[in-house]
Amino acid sequence: MSEVISNNYDSEHQALDIVSSDHNETDIIALENGIVETVIKNKKTTDHNTKGNDTYGNYIKIKQTDGKEALYAHMKYGSINVNVGDFVEKGSIIGTMGSTGNAYGNHLHLEVKNENGIKENPLISLNKPIEEKKEETKEISKENAVTEPPKEETKKEEKTIIKNEYLNNTEYNDGSIVDALKEINIDSSYQYRKKLAIANGITNYHGSYDQNVKLLKLLKNGQLKKAY
Repeated sequence: MSEVISNNYDSEHQALDIVSSDHNETDIIALENGIVETVIKNKKTTDHNTKGNDTYGNYIKIKQTDGKEALYAHMKYGSINVNVGDFVEKGSIIGTMGSTGNAYGNHLHLEVKNENGIKENPLISLNKPIEEKKEETKEISKENAVTEPPKEETKKEEKTIIKNEYLNNTEYNDGSIVDALKEINIDSSYQYRKKLAIANGITNYHGSYDQNVKLLKLLKNGQLKKAY
């Protein structure tokens, strides 16, 4: 969506830190259907001296129906709206970004463990394609069936058109590619930014700071190739 990754997954930080584009509070939604296993919601402040699970501040742990486990940390005090044992649906709001525990500013610390209990990059879940709903096949009874003569199909030649159109926002002076795209009424979602990255030669786009800076620099210079 309009959020950005502020700290990537690596061997030292086996999680993603995600902030809203304006660094304010924003709602957190569940990655998948699942059962709430753990809820800690009594932390009111930031505390950089915490250790162990207390570093998470207020957090939720959900055992997903796909076998994975997701942990959402540093949530705002008073925002958690689920309890242990609750079934949550994918996409439902479970709380709000905050800065409780050992945190620097409002953000979501997201951890995902796979079916074997091993931490994996949450981008695997975040980049999972949205399942398309299949249309139900309706059976038509012989009595109500209407026989129509076959229609001649008009074949159209498909032509591939390669366009080199560029986006630009030379008036933008701040540092957010998301806000810069919004300002010129261009889709600023993660999926479209990923397309922009591919169109402009940025490989393995995952919303990192450096990658977003490259996109923004091209946009400000009027050299950002439009994606389709």
